[in-house]
Amino acid sequence: MPPRPRNKANRGLPQNLYFDARRGTYRYRRPSDGKWFQFGADRAKAVDAAKQLNLTFMRGADLVSKVQGIASDSFSSFLDTYEREVLPPRELAKGTLDLYAVRFRQFRKAFEGKAVDEITIRMVAELLDSLTPRAANQARALLVDVLNHAAAKGLCPDNPAASTIPKIEKKQRRRHTVEGLRAIREKSPAWLQNAIDLALITAQRRTDILSMRFDDIRDGFLYVIQQKTAKASDAAWIRFRVTPQLQEVISRCRDNVPSPFLIHRRPERKRQKQAEQKEHWTKIEERYLTRAFKDARDEAGCYANWKEEEQPGFHEIRALSLHLYKKAGKDGQKIAGHANEEMTRNYQRDHADVVWSDAVPDLDIGEIAR
Repeated sequence: MPPRPRNKANRGLPQNLYFDARRGTYRYRRPSDGKWFQFGADRAKAVDAAKQLNLTFMRGADLVSKVQGIASDSFSSFLDTYEREVLPPRELAKGTLDLYAVRFRQFRKAFEGKAVDEITIRMVAELLDSLTPRAANQARALLVDVLNHAAAKGLCPDNPAASTIPKIEKKQRRRHTVEGLRAIREKSPAWLQNAIDLALITAQRRTDILSMRFDDIRDGFLYVIQQKTAKASDAAWIRFRVTPQLQEVISRCRDNVPSPFLIHRRPERKRQKQAEQKEHWTKIEERYLTRAFKDARDEAGCYANWKEEEQPGFHEIRALSLHLYKKAGKDGQKIAGHANEEMTRNYQRDHADVVWSDAVPDLDIGEIAR
């Protein structure tokens, strides 16, 4: 704390309260961050307010609040409740939960030691300003939901996150080129080549590619339930006809590694703890695929002139796939799992009676997988 200004008028004033001789008014310096507040020219009111504020900032103020019956739930504690009670019934995909875990760590750090009703719009805005536009909008949407639940329990009077404005996201990643993806594939291990080929032929997301199993192939079809949209759209239920193009990739996936998953690998070192946490010891985690794809892309150097934020990842293979389907004069909507009117029947049906959307994955990827 800076030394008290040498002014006779400051003698006898409570800590953090100062007299501005030039203006003839009093001002208070908040000890938590040094911000100044004007208290006017009335000495008695300024002294009384300063004393009350100093008591609030004193150590043990939280104990005083408890005795007075005005204690507030900490944000961190409520976040534990939100994770434990609100999220499980939603049956969210693992990838979504992993993303939420990252956001929760950011929330806990930004609002450390704060009660739910102490979080302000400014605090939320400062957190969001520290993130990229896309990450900020993801964090904002999640925080709005968290604080809506807190407000519904009477833990805060309003939702400060809802008062912030979403950021404008400018798409930075560029699309893969046929030449670029071919170069990446050439630098990829066999399992990643298979993943790239499956993504090209089926136009599915990373999480669904890694979840495809050999026992999902029956009666000439590969059955896929899209994890991201299974709760929101009947387009999530797709059965891919095993075309010659798809069969060629499936055949390459059958190797000497005993695994139930089409895309798999034998770990260099099988760690007991990791093996227990995984569905199967050969299953590839999404983050591992992302890193492996990035390593192959960097080694290929195919987009060397593009900025780091423009470098396309595994996810952008989906866009290239749909582009190639369209270029070949084929309908990529059912391949991707985009909803249409015929798929609405599933809303009134039980799981056993679900109507599968048929897709014919017959894209010729020979130009890339050669």
